[in-house]
Amino acid sequence: MDSLRQSLSIPAMSASVVRDGRVVFSAGTGMADVERGIAATPTTKFRVGSVSKILTAAALMRLIEDGVLTLDEPVRRRLSPYPAHWPEITLRQLAQHSAGIRHYRGAEFFSRTAYPSLREAIHVFEADSVLFAPGTRYAYSSYGYNLLGAVMESVAGEPFPAIIERLVARPLGMSATVADSANRTIPGRAVIYRVTAEGVGITPEDDLSSRWPSGGYLSSTADLARLGSAFTEAGFLSRESLRVMRTPLVLANGDTVRVGIGWRVGVDSSGREYMHHGGSSNGGSAFLLVYPRERLVVAMAANAFANWGEQQALRLTSMFLE
Repeated sequence: MDSLRQSLSIPAMSASVVRDGRVVFSAGTGMADVERGIAATPTTKFRVGSVSKILTAAALMRLIEDGVLTLDEPVRRRLSPYPAHWPEITLRQLAQHSAGIRHYRGAEFFSRTAYPSLREAIHVFEADSVLFAPGTRYAYSSYGYNLLGAVMESVAGEPFPAIIERLVARPLGMSATVADSANRTIPGRAVIYRVTAEGVGITPEDDLSSRWPSGGYLSSTADLARLGSAFTEAGFLSRESLRVMRTPLVLANGDTVRVGIGWRVGVDSSGREYMHHGGSSNGGSAFLLVYPRERLVVAMAANAFANWGEQQALRLTSMFLE
């Protein structure tokens, strides 16, 4: 892990591994705050980018189990006003990236605009037409997850961070998992860095209030491992919800895409199924990998964006599979 960190010039990296509900490895390497000499630990809060989508998907399934939402209901029923130029879109299509909502463009990824609600935040893309007829193609979309979060805020009647805290973080004991905020001090948060050809430097802060559901959370690898463990057996979610979340997307033409609700679904060289999701953000990167039948979870995070992810997580996982 430290060799990987050094090869990519990342200031800090952390990893936690859980097998059969027990922590079997947990460590940090490097500096969470280079300037102040604070070392990284498994409880350091990193920006986890799109791993935030797993938090959103988990909360969505809790709302569905509670009868507040249904997976195939139209977004139009819950979002007001609904853009007149959009076709019918379902929550399932948003959760599986088949709704046709576009992804980031240009400098939108580095937005510094604060939004009071997710309904306000979707103004960024709601004037745009969908990319294709919903259900006919797969196109990864963080904005689709922001729209999903806006629906959840509407039905729950509370801000999105309160939904995640009530339905996911508190039940799973994820005390280090919080929505990132540019205007408050968050204890234990890693400094965010940028790696360039000239070296490593602190990256300018952006505002993630527009993308909490898709990429705006802070978490520790210890917390992410707890989250992943919740998908290895029924309890936090029902057996049926777990099955639905790892069932691959089937498009209108019958083609299958190995994407479930939130999760991507892979098969390793030995034929074992695993679920995974990576995340990249301004000053952070993370990866969460779960072998549900083997009850094995690997969580990794760093305080700079760098080109690492699934293959590195699988290498670490392989040490604990046998």
